[in-house]
Amino acid sequence: MRVFSGIQPTGTLHIGNYLGAIKQWLLLQEQNECVFCIVDLHALTVPFNPKNLQDLILEKAIVYLAAGINPEKSIIFVQSQVKEHSELAWLLNTITPLGDLARMTQYKEKSKKFKENLNAGLLDYPVLMAADILLYQTDLVPVGEDQKQHVELTRTIARKFNQKFGDVFKIPEARIPKSGARIMSLQNPAKKMSKTDSRESYIGLFDEPEEIKEKIMKAVTDTGKIIKYDPEKKAG
Repeated sequence: MRVFSGIQPTGTLHIGNYLGAIKQWLLLQEQNECVFCIVDLHALTVPFNPKNLQDLILEKAIVYLAAGINPEKSIIFVQSQVKEHSELAWLLNTITPLGDLARMTQYKEKSKKFKENLNAGLLDYPVLMAADILLYQTDLVPVGEDQKQHVELTRTIARKFNQKFGDVFKIPEARIPKSGARIMSLQNPAKKMSKTDSRESYIGLFDEPEEIKEKIMKAVTDTGKIIKYDPEKKAG
C-alpha cells in the first residue's frame, strides 16, 4: 500500500504536527511504501520570508530524519523539485468547480486571517494538494481532522477525472488518528493549534522545558467548578 503525506516548511513544528502526522508516519513506514513531502509550494499561499525559505526546507528535512523517518524505507523530497505536481494541478483545475473551492473551511478561515494577502493560490490550495496525492497513485493519506475535507475533494476530483479520461487515478482514503487528530490551541481551546499563531498558543517540538512549563501555566483553562465532558460541544 502506498502512503503520501507532507508538511509545510514554514513555521515551527509543534506537538499537533507530531501527534497528528509524524507519529503516524513512523508506524506506516514499517509496512508500507511511504512518500513524505516538504510541501514548499503550499507555503507560498500565506505570508512568508523568501530569504529563509531554503533554510526552513532543510530544517524540516532534518526534523523528518531526527523523528525517525528512515530514508531507506521511505521517500523524502521537496515538492517544488518535482514539476509534475504543478503540471497535474493545472490539469485538475480544469475539472474542479470554483464553488467547491470556495466552500472549503480552511480557505474561509485563512482568508479572514490573511486579508491583506488573499490570493488565488490560497483558494486553489486543495487542487494542488489533490495533485500531490494523485500523482503517486496513493492508497492512504494520513491527515489531521482539518485536512479531511481536502482529501474528500481529492476523491471527488479523481472520480471526475476517471469518468472523463478513463481509469487513471486510484481513489485515496484518508487516515485520521483516533487520538491527536486535532490538538487545540493553548490560548483558544475552540481553535486548532497552529504554527502561524503566537508562540504562546502552541508547544514547539524544540521548545526548552522551562518554556513549555511557562506556556502551560499561561494556557487558557476551564473556569467551571463542575467536572463535565462533552466531546461534541465543549471546547478544549
